Amino acid sequence: MNNDISHASLMLETAIGQSVDDGPRKPGRPKGGRSEQTRERILDAAEHLFADRGYDGTSIRDVAAKAGLQLHSIGYHFGPKESLFDTVVGRRAEIMTRLRSDALNASRQKAGAQTIPVCDLIRSYVGPFIKSASHGDEGWRNYAALMGRLANSSLGTEIIAKHYDETARDYIAELKRSLSGADPEDVVEGFSAMVAAMLGICAATGRPERLSGRAAPRTPESSFETLVRFHTAGFLALAMP
Repeated sequence: MNNDISHASLMLETAIGQSVDDGPRKPGRPKGGRSEQTRERILDAAEHLFADRGYDGTSIRDVAAKAGLQLHSIGYHFGPKESLFDTVVGRRAEIMTRLRSDALNASRQKAGAQTIPVCDLIRSYVGPFIKSASHGDEGWRNYAALMGRLANSSLGTEIIAKHYDETARDYIAELKRSLSGADPEDVVEGFSAMVAAMLGICAATGRPERLSGRAAPRTPESSFETLVRFHTAGFLALAMP
């Protein structure tokens, strides 16, 4: 494992399980106060249900029941279901974006005036998500499943763009520099295929095990190197004459 992904992994071990507030903490609002604990309780319940049932299959009443709270508590803290869903996605997206940005900056410093190796870019982008799905708590595993659902829904386009596109564009720009002979549109399509593979691995559907005849399921992290090798070769092929 290279230094970039090791750095991201170390940061993730610190970040996993931590809550991310929607904004600056209000003056006088103690960390871990009752209101914050209630918000986290709601977000955890909603995250589990959205991952298991999808957006349309989850109601505010379901979230309240899962969290063990009165129905009005959900609206009081988060407003309508759309706002709750956005906050659920954004809570861990903030952590993931920071990890990926830090890993990319480390790769840039390491490369200096040279282009960043494609395999390093793949590791830096995919690694934090794979590690969270493999070693994070139940919330991170629920989030990985939720993102898999979201990527294949019409609802996902706008919300993924809001929380993830800025960092994705940074990585795509570096891939284009490293693959100067490739068609830029092919690079974007390759990046999208890489993200789809990442989400598929983390979905843990059991299909690879059925196709290969393996009895024991593989963790997302155990498939990480295969993903890196496969997509490195694919990206490099795009730059071939």
